[in-house]
Amino acid sequence: MQVNDVFQQVVLPCIYSFIASIAFGVQFNIKLRHMIAAGIGGMLCQFIFLAFEFSGTNEMLCYFFSAAAVSMYSEVMARRIHVPVNMYLVIGIIPLVPGGAIYNTMITLIGGDINLFSQRFTNTIGMAGAIAMGVFAVSSIVRLVRLIMKKAI
Repeated sequence: MQVNDVFQQVVLPCIYSFIASIAFGVQFNIKLRHMIAAGIGGMLCQFIFLAFEFSGTNEMLCYFFSAAAVSMYSEVMARRIHVPVNMYLVIGIIPLVPGGAIYNTMITLIGGDINLFSQRFTNTIGMAGAIAMGVFAVSSIVRLVRLIMKKAI
């Protein structure tokens, strides 16, 4: 991979994800210091996704691991800064939202191509499910660890 390819395929998407995450932070009226941290979460989310994608990992696993990474980042940042986890999680997960896939799925439904619609619908539901499972897995592990730590004390 050439330097120009790395810049276009990795660096630029991460920068765009950072900017998009911050834009959603503005929409949700988050304070500036939290927006920067949430934007970093969005950039991390995109970087992890691209790293797994370039390694040849299945697309659904890319979504799962990326969602799990941003969920873990959100848990750590929320504990460190004493804010709700959702403040970082919702903003950080924005780059993964399969908006284009949902749009294309609906276009094929309106166009009447049922076979292509069923393929795209299954793929889009898989993406959304992988994102949800990544967040759920990390959240459950963190809660379990906190419960064990609480009972040990």
